[in-house]
Amino acid sequence: MRTRAKHVRCPLKSVASSLFNDLPDELLLQIFTELAKVGPLYRAEEGSEHAQDMPFYSAEPHPGLRAYPFLSQVCRRWKTVLDNPAARDVLWRELVVDFGHELITAVHMPIAWSDRRPSDDEFRESFAATRLNAARILRFVEERQKCVQRLVLMNSEGYYSDGGDFVSLTAKHNFSMAHLGMVLGMLRHSLEELQVQHCNDFFAVGSGTLSAVACLPRLRVLRIEDLHCRADRDSLAELAQLRGLEELSISGEENASAWGVGMDCIPSQWSALTSLRTLQLRGHTMLSALPSFLTALPLTHLDVSACRAADLSVVADMTSLVTLSLQSMDLSESLASGAPAPQPHAALVRRLLPPLERLTSLTALNLANNLFTRVPAALGRLSALEFLDISGNPELQVLAPLAVLLGLPALRVVDLRGLHEEPALGYWSEAKCTSMRYVSAFTKALRRRPYPTRVLCCST
Repeated sequence: MRTRAKHVRCPLKSVASSLFNDLPDELLLQIFTELAKVGPLYRAEEGSEHAQDMPFYSAEPHPGLRAYPFLSQVCRRWKTVLDNPAARDVLWRELVVDFGHELITAVHMPIAWSDRRPSDDEFRESFAATRLNAARILRFVEERQKCVQRLVLMNSEGYYSDGGDFVSLTAKHNFSMAHLGMVLGMLRHSLEELQVQHCNDFFAVGSGTLSAVACLPRLRVLRIEDLHCRADRDSLAELAQLRGLEELSISGEENASAWGVGMDCIPSQWSALTSLRTLQLRGHTMLSALPSFLTALPLTHLDVSACRAADLSVVADMTSLVTLSLQSMDLSESLASGAPAPQPHAALVRRLLPPLERLTSLTALNLANNLFTRVPAALGRLSALEFLDISGNPELQVLAPLAVLLGLPALRVVDLRGLHEEPALGYWSEAKCTSMRYVSAFTKALRRRPYPTRVLCCST
């Protein structure tokens, strides 16, 4: 007869502390550093519409990072590690001050909300009573001024809520242009990168903010994003003092409908920026031309998207370019050789795609959201081209095989979405059917290549 085996209960060993807390300080710092790295908002598997396949500008916002102060509140061990001066040199090379994020964080401080979501009335009441003090930001920066190399300032004038509504932060903080000058003064000898996004209250004409920025001798990267105000010409000229500048981005807000946004000309003093490799000037509705001295600069990346009034003729001579973005420029294809010239009308001339045949180093080209009616023949001579975006050209018809693109040996990603659009009639016209047939044949031909080539196109 079988007898049941007796189960002997083994006493559990008492653990004085978690294994995580037994890790060396150096390993804990590496883990904390990884927590601060923020990836893209969308993953590739969520659909090609959101996959970041193109090396062009993405409007994806930079989230505010406030992870480290919260980590220090978890336990005494973590606080000890984070308060170590050696930890500051590792963790605070980048400092992000997101005014909207700071206020929302302060609103959610009550312990009663730690395990439940506040009601709309509770949130509104708490938000109305919450205000951000500039002295707190100044003290925070002062304690880390020796190690901060990258500074991001965001949303001082307001932010967009989850529902898409703009939330104004007027009278919600007292951080002014004077406080910004103090911050830049603290970081004068350490700051290498500065990004200011959605902070138009700092860039009013005559504010002197750009003059203060021009006094940062080690600055290599300057990004001023989402402007919806005029840019002071004299202050822009002072940026020529930043002789070590490698990347300069001054861009208007994409959703702004006002005409007078940004700069109306590129200062001639910028010819002294002999280290400049990346120039991004998106959304300057008054910019009339690109100066000829740009050809003498070592520029490899140029983005003048949505500068619809700009004369682009100088682009044809910028042979060092690797990436070129001409999105939302109302461009049409250049005239074929021997074709009759149009009537001399300045607006018409500016809207023609400049000759690109000499840009043989170009690996990425963005021609999205323009007025092309056919694929420009000049693309066939860009043998190094890897990324091509011609999406959002509703008048572009493909009435012949895309031999121009099939002859590009290095092509890796091409975006053909939004071509040859027609009114929703329940059926396609004969021309539309022809376009879709040749696009389908082009896609199949690329898939037969020995190396992966991705084609983004709509099935309808």
